Amino acid sequence: MFKLSIFPFLLFSLPAANAGLQLSSPDFDILTNQIQQKIAGRPAFQGSALLMRGNEVLWQYQQGRFIQKNTPELSQGPSFDQHSTFFVGSISKTLAAILVMQQVQSDTVDVQAPVKRYLPELKQPWAASVRVADLLNHSSGLVDINTQNNYGEFRYNNLNFQLLGQILTAVTKRPYAELATELLQQCQMHSSGFADKADGVSQGWYEEQGQLKAITAFMPVAAEPSGGLIASAADVAMLPLCMQQQLTKTSLQQMTTPQLLRQHRWGEVYYGYGVQITQTAAGVEWSHGGYIPGYVSVFNYFPQHQLSLVVLENQALNPADFDRAAYYHDKLRSSVIQILSQSK
Repeated sequence: MFKLSIFPFLLFSLPAANAGLQLSSPDFDILTNQIQQKIAGRPAFQGSALLMRGNEVLWQYQQGRFIQKNTPELSQGPSFDQHSTFFVGSISKTLAAILVMQQVQSDTVDVQAPVKRYLPELKQPWAASVRVADLLNHSSGLVDINTQNNYGEFRYNNLNFQLLGQILTAVTKRPYAELATELLQQCQMHSSGFADKADGVSQGWYEEQGQLKAITAFMPVAAEPSGGLIASAADVAMLPLCMQQQLTKTSLQQMTTPQLLRQHRWGEVYYGYGVQITQTAAGVEWSHGGYIPGYVSVFNYFPQHQLSLVVLENQALNPADFDRAAYYHDKLRSSVIQILSQSK
């Protein structure tokens, strides 16, 4: 059985000590040079990236133009900007976790309660022992709805958050998208949504045998809590602020307490409730990435500096080589960490 481990050195408390840190033009030039760099065997960056503090955009870079999805002519529209929308994949999980923690604050959900309390229609044996907390931190061991292996170990699975979406609907008597959209509006994330925003999403591209091809599928309703969010870079940058504004200090600490170590290309990365927590040279980092056919995304938030880095692309390269697929995301993250660490 999984035992909760507490890592005090990663805990976050407000106010941020370095919130007044001033970045300069040479710092932003570093980011621009990184994202404009071309490497052999990888398409140039296509999407939207920005660095924000609160509502203030400190740096941004966009490359590409809006193309209406699923149109034969693939006609081009306006150039991308900070409000251009993309499918952001598993960043959706952070939003879903905030919604769950709101219900915890309202005493309608207990993270220590078994899933069966809220979804009594589930007859599988695991439903009586797997807790809501186990879904939030991917320790349920679920492989699919009928199969469970290695309960208590980190096993990333979209099913965990799809079940959380069902729990939210069960306790609120409201569709997940309606509940989530209300929160998005409260958090000033006005470009974000689900099927209602689909027409505004630019065409996504996936890689097959070295060629980029237009994606034609659409995220099903069942996947909304796990990967169906549509958002702009400017909106995603607001998500960590949404966490702080909408949750009590206790709920925020629960959500951002490192619990399970996950294997990650960045090295030692922990998972809390719907968010990754990492100790970096720039201090604590909250983050989440997303990869679905056609789109790759990541946000990185540094609480001590109150800085959000968001990188969204509408081309998803072969995930077998994720260092290549997330090349620009990772280079920008490394640069921001270096800049912040040198300013401490």
